[in-house]
Amino acid sequence: MAYGLKADTRCNDGWLGGGHANDGAGRGATGSRRSVERKGLRPVVALGAVVLTVAAAGVVLSAAQHPSAPVAPEHAHLPVPTPVPGEPLSGIGFTVADDPAQGDVMLFGGVENYANTWLWSGTGWALAHPTASPPGRLGASAAYDPETRVVMLFGGQRAPGAGGGRLNDTWAWDGTTWQELERGGAIAGGEGSSMAWDDSLNELVLITAASNRSGDQTWIWDRTHWLLQPHGDVSPGAFALPMAYDPITRTLIAEGCCYSPASQLGALDTTWHWDGTRWLEFSTTRDPLPGSYLALDPPLGRLVICSCGPMLTLPALASWSGTTWSLMTTAHLPVEPGAEISESATGQLLVFGSATLGTQFAAQPVHVWALKGSTWQRLDAGGNA
Repeated sequence: MAYGLKADTRCNDGWLGGGHANDGAGRGATGSRRSVERKGLRPVVALGAVVLTVAAAGVVLSAAQHPSAPVAPEHAHLPVPTPVPGEPLSGIGFTVADDPAQGDVMLFGGVENYANTWLWSGTGWALAHPTASPPGRLGASAAYDPETRVVMLFGGQRAPGAGGGRLNDTWAWDGTTWQELERGGAIAGGEGSSMAWDDSLNELVLITAASNRSGDQTWIWDRTHWLLQPHGDVSPGAFALPMAYDPITRTLIAEGCCYSPASQLGALDTTWHWDGTRWLEFSTTRDPLPGSYLALDPPLGRLVICSCGPMLTLPALASWSGTTWSLMTTAHLPVEPGAEISESATGQLLVFGSATLGTQFAAQPVHVWALKGSTWQRLDAGGNA
Protein backbone atom coordinates (compact mmCIF):
# COMPACT_ATOMS: atom_id res chain seq x y z
CA MET A 1 0.00 0.00 0.00
CA ALA A 2 2.87 2.34 0.75
CA TYR A 3 4.28 1.44 -2.66
CA GLY A 4 1.16 2.55 -4.30
CA LEU A 5 1.07 5.75 -2.30
CA LYS A 6 4.60 6.60 -3.20
CA ALA A 7 3.82 5.96 -6.82
CA ASP A 8 0.92 8.38 -6.66
CA THR A 9 3.05 10.96 -4.79
CA ARG A 10 5.78 10.82 -7.30
CA CYS A 11 3.36 11.20 -10.10
CA ASN A 12 1.70 14.18 -8.49
CA ASP A 13 5.03 15.74 -7.48
CA GLY A 14 6.37 15.47 -10.93
CA TRP A 15 3.20 16.93 -12.52
CA LEU A 16 2.86 19.80 -9.96
CA GLY A 17 6.58 20.52 -9.66
CA GLY A 18 6.74 19.71 -5.85
CA GLY A 19 9.73 18.35 -3.77
CA HIS A 20 10.93 14.76 -3.58
CA ALA A 21 11.31 14.30 0.30
CA ASN A 22 9.72 10.95 1.07
CA ASP A 23 11.47 9.86 4.26
CA GLY A 24 9.53 8.71 7.29
CA ALA A 25 9.85 12.02 9.12
CA GLY A 26 8.19 13.78 6.34
CA ARG A 27 5.22 11.53 5.98
CA GLY A 28 2.91 13.80 7.86
CA ALA A 29 4.02 16.74 5.90
CA THR A 30 3.62 14.73 2.79
CA GLY A 31 0.11 13.76 3.75
CA SER A 32 -0.70 17.38 4.55
CA ARG A 33 0.83 18.52 1.27
CA ARG A 34 -1.14 15.83 -0.54
CA SER A 35 -4.31 17.30 0.87
CA VAL A 36 -3.31 20.74 -0.29
CA GLU A 37 -2.32 19.43 -3.67
CA ARG A 38 -5.67 17.72 -4.07
CA LYS A 39 -7.44 20.94 -3.19
CA GLY A 40 -5.32 22.81 -5.67
CA LEU A 41 -5.92 20.21 -8.36
CA ARG A 42 -9.61 20.95 -8.57
CA PRO A 43 -9.28 24.47 -10.00
CA VAL A 44 -6.58 23.27 -12.37
CA VAL A 45 -8.83 20.51 -13.71
CA ALA A 46 -11.71 22.93 -13.92
CA LEU A 47 -9.53 25.43 -15.77
CA GLY A 48 -8.45 22.69 -18.17
CA ALA A 49 -12.06 21.82 -18.85
CA VAL A 50 -12.83 25.47 -19.58
CA VAL A 51 -9.87 25.69 -21.90
CA LEU A 52 -10.94 22.57 -23.75
CA THR A 53 -14.50 23.86 -24.01
CA VAL A 54 -13.37 27.23 -25.38
CA ALA A 55 -10.99 25.53 -27.79
CA ALA A 56 -13.77 23.30 -29.06
CA ALA A 57 -16.01 26.30 -29.51
CA GLY A 58 -13.24 28.03 -31.44
CA VAL A 59 -12.92 25.10 -33.75
CA VAL A 60 -16.66 25.22 -34.40
CA LEU A 61 -16.55 28.98 -35.07
CA SER A 62 -13.53 28.61 -37.31
CA ALA A 63 -15.25 25.90 -39.33
CA ALA A 64 -18.33 28.07 -39.61
CA GLN A 65 -16.33 31.08 -40.85
CA HIS A 66 -14.36 29.18 -43.51
CA PRO A 67 -16.40 27.76 -46.41
CA SER A 68 -15.99 24.10 -47.13
CA ALA A 69 -14.02 22.98 -50.22
CA PRO A 70 -16.20 23.03 -53.36
CA VAL A 71 -17.59 19.69 -54.45
CA ALA A 72 -16.96 18.93 -58.13
CA PRO A 73 -20.19 18.41 -60.08
CA GLU A 74 -20.84 14.99 -61.48
CA HIS A 75 -20.24 16.19 -65.06
CA ALA A 76 -16.98 18.02 -64.29
CA HIS A 77 -14.86 15.42 -66.09
CA LEU A 78 -17.07 15.07 -69.17
CA PRO A 79 -15.55 16.36 -72.45
CA VAL A 80 -16.58 19.86 -73.51
CA PRO A 81 -18.56 19.62 -76.78
CA THR A 82 -17.07 21.32 -79.82
CA PRO A 83 -19.15 24.36 -80.78
CA VAL A 84 -21.06 23.94 -84.04
CA PRO A 85 -19.79 26.51 -86.56
CA GLY A 86 -22.28 29.01 -87.87
CA GLU A 87 -21.18 28.58 -91.48
CA PRO A 88 -19.51 25.97 -93.69
CA LEU A 89 -15.75 25.61 -93.28
CA SER A 90 -14.29 24.21 -96.47
CA GLY A 91 -11.46 24.37 -98.95
CA ILE A 92 -11.72 23.53 -102.63
CA GLY A 93 -14.18 21.06 -104.08
CA PHE A 94 -17.48 21.83 -102.31
CA THR A 95 -20.65 21.40 -104.37
CA VAL A 96 -23.53 23.88 -104.44
CA ALA A 97 -27.01 23.53 -105.98
CA ASP A 98 -30.17 25.61 -105.88
CA ASP A 99 -33.17 23.81 -104.36
CA PRO A 100 -36.40 25.55 -105.47
CA ALA A 101 -38.59 22.94 -103.75
CA GLN A 102 -37.14 23.91 -100.35
CA GLY A 103 -36.47 27.56 -101.14
CA ASP A 104 -32.81 27.30 -100.17
CA VAL A 105 -29.37 26.35 -101.46
CA MET A 106 -27.62 23.06 -100.64
CA LEU A 107 -23.86 22.87 -100.08
CA PHE A 108 -22.11 19.53 -99.70
CA GLY A 109 -18.55 18.30 -99.27
CA GLY A 110 -15.26 19.97 -100.07
CA VAL A 111 -11.90 19.86 -98.35
CA GLU A 112 -12.42 19.44 -94.55
CA ASN A 113 -16.21 19.60 -95.03
CA TYR A 114 -16.28 16.21 -96.72
CA ALA A 115 -19.55 14.68 -95.46
CA ASN A 116 -21.39 17.76 -94.17
CA THR A 117 -24.57 19.17 -95.71
CA TRP A 118 -25.25 22.89 -95.24
CA LEU A 119 -28.35 24.88 -96.19
CA TRP A 120 -28.33 28.55 -97.20
CA SER A 121 -31.69 30.20 -96.45
CA GLY A 122 -30.95 33.51 -98.12
CA THR A 123 -29.94 35.14 -94.85
CA GLY A 124 -27.90 32.52 -92.99
CA TRP A 125 -26.47 29.01 -92.87
CA ALA A 126 -27.78 25.94 -91.06
CA LEU A 127 -26.02 22.61 -90.68
CA ALA A 128 -28.32 19.76 -91.72
CA HIS A 129 -28.52 16.51 -89.77
CA PRO A 130 -29.72 13.91 -92.30
CA THR A 131 -30.33 10.34 -91.22
CA ALA A 132 -28.35 9.16 -94.27
CA SER A 133 -25.56 10.90 -96.14
CA PRO A 134 -23.18 10.30 -99.07
CA PRO A 135 -19.61 9.40 -98.13
CA GLY A 136 -17.39 12.46 -97.69
CA ARG A 137 -15.98 13.79 -100.96
CA LEU A 138 -14.86 16.73 -103.02
CA GLY A 139 -15.45 17.65 -106.65
CA ALA A 140 -18.96 16.18 -107.04
CA SER A 141 -21.55 17.60 -109.44
CA ALA A 142 -25.16 18.43 -108.57
CA ALA A 143 -28.35 19.88 -110.06
CA TYR A 144 -32.02 20.22 -109.22
CA ASP A 145 -34.47 17.81 -110.88
CA PRO A 146 -37.88 19.54 -111.15
CA GLU A 147 -39.61 16.27 -112.11
CA THR A 148 -38.74 14.55 -108.82
CA ARG A 149 -38.21 17.80 -106.85
CA VAL A 150 -34.89 16.68 -105.40
CA VAL A 151 -31.27 17.79 -105.74
CA MET A 152 -29.20 15.13 -107.50
CA LEU A 153 -25.54 14.60 -106.65
CA PHE A 154 -23.01 12.49 -108.54
CA GLY A 155 -19.43 11.31 -108.17
CA GLY A 156 -16.40 13.19 -106.99
CA GLN A 157 -13.27 12.15 -105.17
CA ARG A 158 -13.39 10.31 -101.87
CA ALA A 159 -12.00 12.14 -98.84
CA PRO A 160 -8.26 11.45 -98.31
CA GLY A 161 -8.96 10.21 -94.79
CA ALA A 162 -11.25 7.55 -96.28
CA GLY A 163 -8.59 6.26 -98.67
CA GLY A 164 -9.27 8.58 -101.61
CA GLY A 165 -10.35 7.18 -104.98
CA ARG A 166 -13.00 7.98 -107.56
CA LEU A 167 -16.70 7.81 -106.72
CA ASN A 168 -19.48 7.14 -109.23
CA ASP A 169 -22.51 6.90 -106.94
CA THR A 170 -25.71 8.95 -107.31
CA TRP A 171 -27.66 10.45 -104.41
CA ALA A 172 -30.84 12.53 -104.01
CA TRP A 173 -31.43 15.28 -101.41
CA ASP A 174 -35.09 15.86 -100.52
CA GLY A 175 -34.53 18.73 -98.11
CA THR A 176 -34.32 16.47 -95.06
CA THR A 177 -32.08 13.52 -95.85
CA TRP A 178 -30.10 11.80 -98.60
CA GLN A 179 -31.05 8.64 -100.47
CA GLU A 180 -28.66 6.62 -102.61
CA LEU A 181 -30.22 5.95 -106.02
CA GLU A 182 -27.45 4.24 -107.96
CA ARG A 183 -24.00 2.88 -107.21
CA GLY A 184 -21.20 1.87 -109.55
CA GLY A 185 -21.83 0.56 -113.01
CA ALA A 186 -20.04 1.51 -116.21
CA ILE A 187 -20.20 5.24 -115.60
CA ALA A 188 -16.82 6.86 -114.93
CA GLY A 189 -16.59 8.71 -111.63
CA GLY A 190 -14.20 11.15 -110.04
CA GLU A 191 -13.87 14.92 -110.26
CA GLY A 192 -14.69 17.13 -113.22
CA SER A 193 -18.25 16.03 -114.01
CA SER A 194 -21.03 18.51 -114.68
CA MET A 195 -24.82 18.22 -114.29
CA ALA A 196 -27.74 20.40 -115.40
CA TRP A 197 -31.45 20.27 -116.19
CA ASP A 198 -32.49 20.80 -119.82
CA ASP A 199 -35.76 22.77 -119.78
CA SER A 200 -36.47 22.16 -123.48
CA LEU A 201 -36.02 18.39 -123.42
CA ASN A 202 -37.14 17.90 -119.78
CA GLU A 203 -34.18 15.74 -118.89
CA LEU A 204 -31.31 15.75 -116.44
CA VAL A 205 -27.98 15.69 -118.27
CA LEU A 206 -24.62 14.59 -116.88
CA ILE A 207 -21.21 14.94 -118.51
CA THR A 208 -18.46 12.85 -116.98
CA ALA A 209 -14.92 14.14 -117.38
CA ALA A 210 -12.29 12.49 -119.52
CA SER A 211 -10.35 9.88 -117.57
CA ASN A 212 -8.06 6.94 -118.08
CA ARG A 213 -11.13 4.79 -118.68
CA SER A 214 -12.75 6.94 -121.35
CA GLY A 215 -13.14 10.40 -122.79
CA ASP A 216 -15.91 12.69 -121.66
CA GLN A 217 -19.35 11.07 -121.95
CA THR A 218 -22.94 12.28 -121.79
CA TRP A 219 -25.58 10.52 -119.71
CA ILE A 220 -29.34 11.03 -119.25
CA TRP A 221 -31.14 10.18 -115.98
CA ASP A 222 -34.20 7.97 -116.51
CA ARG A 223 -35.36 8.31 -112.86
CA THR A 224 -33.57 5.12 -111.82
CA HIS A 225 -30.29 4.92 -113.80
CA TRP A 226 -27.91 6.95 -115.93
CA LEU A 227 -28.20 6.05 -119.63
CA LEU A 228 -25.17 6.57 -121.85
CA GLN A 229 -25.74 8.63 -124.99
CA PRO A 230 -23.66 6.92 -127.71
CA HIS A 231 -22.93 10.14 -129.63
CA GLY A 232 -22.56 12.41 -126.61
CA ASP A 233 -18.76 12.81 -126.60
CA VAL A 234 -17.51 16.38 -126.69
CA SER A 235 -13.72 16.08 -126.84
CA PRO A 236 -11.32 13.33 -125.72
CA GLY A 237 -9.29 15.78 -123.66
CA ALA A 238 -12.04 17.79 -121.95
CA PHE A 239 -11.81 17.95 -118.16
CA ALA A 240 -14.44 20.46 -117.10
CA LEU A 241 -17.60 21.33 -119.02
CA PRO A 242 -19.79 23.60 -116.90
CA MET A 243 -23.39 23.49 -118.13
CA ALA A 244 -26.55 25.58 -117.80
CA TYR A 245 -29.78 26.06 -119.69
CA ASP A 246 -29.76 29.10 -122.00
CA PRO A 247 -33.12 30.90 -122.28
CA ILE A 248 -31.95 32.76 -125.41
CA THR A 249 -31.14 29.76 -127.60
CA ARG A 250 -33.44 27.49 -125.57
CA THR A 251 -30.77 24.83 -125.39
CA LEU A 252 -28.43 23.39 -122.81
CA ILE A 253 -25.05 25.14 -123.08
CA ALA A 254 -21.65 23.74 -122.14
CA GLU A 255 -18.41 25.68 -122.17
CA GLY A 256 -15.36 23.54 -122.82
CA CYS A 257 -12.25 23.98 -120.70
CA CYS A 258 -8.75 22.75 -121.04
CA TYR A 259 -8.93 21.01 -124.41
CA SER A 260 -5.97 18.95 -125.52
CA PRO A 261 -5.82 18.69 -128.44
CA ALA A 262 -7.72 21.82 -129.46
CA SER A 263 -11.18 21.63 -131.01
CA GLN A 264 -11.67 21.57 -134.80
CA LEU A 265 -11.87 25.35 -134.82
CA GLY A 266 -8.55 25.63 -133.03
CA ALA A 267 -9.92 27.29 -129.90
CA LEU A 268 -8.74 26.01 -126.52
CA ASP A 269 -12.09 26.90 -124.91
CA THR A 270 -15.25 26.53 -126.98
CA THR A 271 -19.02 26.62 -126.53
CA TRP A 272 -21.40 23.77 -127.27
CA HIS A 273 -25.15 23.10 -127.20
CA TRP A 274 -27.02 19.84 -126.72
CA ASP A 275 -29.63 18.77 -129.30
CA GLY A 276 -30.75 15.68 -127.41
CA THR A 277 -28.42 13.34 -129.25
CA ARG A 278 -25.04 15.03 -129.60
CA TRP A 279 -23.13 18.17 -128.73
CA LEU A 280 -22.80 20.78 -131.48
CA GLU A 281 -20.17 23.49 -131.39
CA PHE A 282 -21.09 27.14 -131.94
CA SER A 283 -18.85 28.04 -134.85
CA THR A 284 -18.96 31.78 -134.16
CA THR A 285 -17.54 31.68 -130.65
CA ARG A 286 -14.03 32.47 -129.51
CA ASP A 287 -14.26 32.35 -125.76
CA PRO A 288 -12.47 35.23 -124.04
CA LEU A 289 -11.68 33.20 -120.94
CA PRO A 290 -11.60 29.65 -119.62
CA GLY A 291 -14.78 28.88 -117.72
CA SER A 292 -15.02 27.25 -114.33
CA TYR A 293 -18.69 27.81 -113.48
CA LEU A 294 -21.75 28.67 -115.55
CA ALA A 295 -25.12 30.00 -114.34
CA LEU A 296 -27.96 32.30 -115.32
CA ASP A 297 -27.97 35.89 -114.08
CA PRO A 298 -31.76 36.40 -113.66
CA PRO A 299 -31.80 40.22 -113.79
CA LEU A 300 -29.63 40.19 -116.92
CA GLY A 301 -31.45 37.25 -118.50
CA ARG A 302 -28.17 35.83 -119.75
CA LEU A 303 -25.80 33.06 -118.87
CA VAL A 304 -22.71 34.25 -117.03
CA ILE A 305 -19.50 32.27 -117.03
CA CYS A 306 -17.02 32.68 -114.24
CA SER A 307 -13.32 32.26 -114.94
CA CYS A 308 -12.42 31.60 -111.36
CA GLY A 309 -10.90 29.07 -109.07
CA PRO A 310 -7.77 28.38 -107.04
CA MET A 311 -5.66 27.75 -110.13
CA LEU A 312 -6.61 31.00 -111.90
CA THR A 313 -5.18 34.38 -110.97
CA LEU A 314 -7.72 36.70 -112.60
CA PRO A 315 -11.33 35.95 -111.59
CA ALA A 316 -13.56 37.48 -114.24
CA LEU A 317 -17.07 37.19 -115.69
CA ALA A 318 -18.39 37.05 -119.24
CA SER A 319 -22.01 37.02 -120.43
CA TRP A 320 -23.50 34.98 -123.29
CA SER A 321 -25.57 36.77 -125.96
CA GLY A 322 -26.69 33.60 -127.71
CA THR A 323 -23.88 33.81 -130.23
CA THR A 324 -20.83 35.15 -128.41
CA TRP A 325 -19.28 35.90 -125.03
CA SER A 326 -18.55 39.43 -123.79
CA LEU A 327 -16.46 40.39 -120.79
CA MET A 328 -18.53 42.08 -118.09
CA THR A 329 -17.51 45.35 -116.49
CA THR A 330 -18.20 44.40 -112.91
CA ALA A 331 -16.31 45.15 -109.74
CA HIS A 332 -13.50 42.76 -108.94
CA LEU A 333 -14.77 39.65 -107.20
CA PRO A 334 -14.20 40.18 -103.46
CA VAL A 335 -14.05 36.44 -102.83
CA GLU A 336 -12.02 33.52 -104.13
CA PRO A 337 -14.91 31.74 -105.89
CA GLY A 338 -15.65 28.09 -105.33
CA ALA A 339 -19.08 27.90 -106.96
CA GLU A 340 -21.59 30.00 -108.91
CA ILE A 341 -25.33 29.41 -109.11
CA SER A 342 -28.60 31.07 -110.02
CA GLU A 343 -30.83 31.26 -106.94
CA SER A 344 -34.50 30.93 -107.85
CA ALA A 345 -35.90 32.07 -104.49
CA THR A 346 -34.44 35.59 -104.77
CA GLY A 347 -33.62 35.76 -108.48
CA GLN A 348 -29.93 36.48 -107.95
CA LEU A 349 -26.61 35.27 -109.28
CA LEU A 350 -24.65 34.02 -106.28
CA VAL A 351 -20.97 33.26 -105.83
CA PHE A 352 -19.71 31.14 -102.94
CA GLY A 353 -16.11 31.16 -101.81
CA SER A 354 -13.45 32.10 -99.30
CA ALA A 355 -12.24 35.57 -98.45
CA THR A 356 -8.54 34.84 -98.90
CA LEU A 357 -6.98 34.35 -102.30
CA GLY A 358 -4.95 31.23 -102.94
CA THR A 359 -5.75 29.29 -99.77
CA GLN A 360 -8.68 27.22 -101.00
CA PHE A 361 -6.80 24.02 -100.10
CA ALA A 362 -7.24 24.94 -96.43
CA ALA A 363 -10.67 25.05 -94.78
CA GLN A 364 -12.10 28.57 -94.46
CA PRO A 365 -15.52 30.07 -93.86
CA VAL A 366 -17.60 30.01 -97.06
CA HIS A 367 -19.00 33.46 -97.82
CA VAL A 368 -21.95 34.31 -100.08
CA TRP A 369 -21.95 37.23 -102.52
CA ALA A 370 -24.69 38.39 -104.90
CA LEU A 371 -24.15 40.29 -108.13
CA LYS A 372 -26.09 43.57 -108.01
CA GLY A 373 -25.68 45.22 -111.40
CA SER A 374 -21.94 45.87 -111.56
CA THR A 375 -21.23 45.56 -107.83
CA TRP A 376 -21.14 42.74 -105.30
CA GLN A 377 -23.11 42.51 -102.07
CA ARG A 378 -22.12 40.12 -99.30
CA LEU A 379 -25.19 38.31 -97.96
CA ASP A 380 -23.88 36.23 -95.10
CA ALA A 381 -22.49 39.19 -93.08
CA GLY A 382 -23.43 42.32 -95.01
CA GLY A 383 -21.19 44.77 -96.80
CA ASN A 384 -20.64 45.79 -100.41
CA ALA A 385 -17.69 45.70 -102.81
